[in-house]
Amino acid sequence: MTKTRLFYTAITILCIVCSIASLYIQNLYLLRVFILAAITAILALSVNILVGYTGQISLGHAGFFGIGAYMVGILNVNYHISFWLCMVIAVLFSGLMGLILGLPTTKLKGHFLGIATLGFGVIVNGVLNNWMQVTGGPQGIRDIESPTLFTIPLEYGNFFLGFIVACLSLLVLVIYLLIKSPIGRAWSCLKQDEITAYVTGIHVYRYKLLAFTISGSIAGFAGSLFAGYMTFISPDTFDLNQSISIITTVILGGSGTIAGPLLGTALLAFLNEWLRNFDELRLVIYGIILVAVIVFIPEGIYPFFKNKVISIFSKRKKASQPNTSIEPHAGKDAVNE
Repeated sequence: MTKTRLFYTAITILCIVCSIASLYIQNLYLLRVFILAAITAILALSVNILVGYTGQISLGHAGFFGIGAYMVGILNVNYHISFWLCMVIAVLFSGLMGLILGLPTTKLKGHFLGIATLGFGVIVNGVLNNWMQVTGGPQGIRDIESPTLFTIPLEYGNFFLGFIVACLSLLVLVIYLLIKSPIGRAWSCLKQDEITAYVTGIHVYRYKLLAFTISGSIAGFAGSLFAGYMTFISPDTFDLNQSISIITTVILGGSGTIAGPLLGTALLAFLNEWLRNFDELRLVIYGIILVAVIVFIPEGIYPFFKNKVISIFSKRKKASQPNTSIEPHAGKDAVNE
């Protein structure tokens, strides 16, 4: 069985198992944690396309997240458009905003690109806060319609969790295919050396724009799911802290991998919930853990443990192989005897 087919099989089995298991979770608090973690994982995967696969820096991804959520909220509440059509429009519009942001910023590098994307996030948050007639300002938008799938109301946590796990699994499969395609190989070359990529015939500018567009679309998709689940959105959710939290999640788990952002999301989601028991010390302990991981495991948790496991198995394999080497002087000594 090839690695690709094995990956397809694993994703399919995981999707089915998690979707069925979600129907038996009775604890509403756990359901909420799982659903929000899954939405965060989708957002982290979108950031990973820029940070992990193309080597770009994005400090304004909360802007795309907010655009997707508010497009659903505005169209659904004010114009009574169905949630599913709102979601499609939100994804397309978020991708368009990613393209527009990428037009002037893809020629920037390093901290200049970081500042530019940071400015985008601040502008979006400012618009959401101050465009009272459309966005509702700081009070946000209420009474957003919960989606219904084939007469199944997803407003119930169990059904929504199963649906979002299926969406996450499908997204992982799509990103995997994208990374294995010529587009993914071009992104990898861009990340290593843009000059080499240009010399080999890769259109650097176009592939960067494509990365911004796809990344923005996925972030908008996460925002639309967030709006559909919460049924209430406000600008506080889509601020600079959200952008920093997401990029931290990607770096912590391991950028440039698919499993890394998923692992980082799971760890941080449940770490936050566990640290609620420490009251005032929560943020201090959280910061210490993050700094320690980034300092001692700079490549990320998933690549670190993956390399450790590979190293252990390779050593065992070498130890189990019989030593068939012949002593160089063994034949000569035997003749002399």
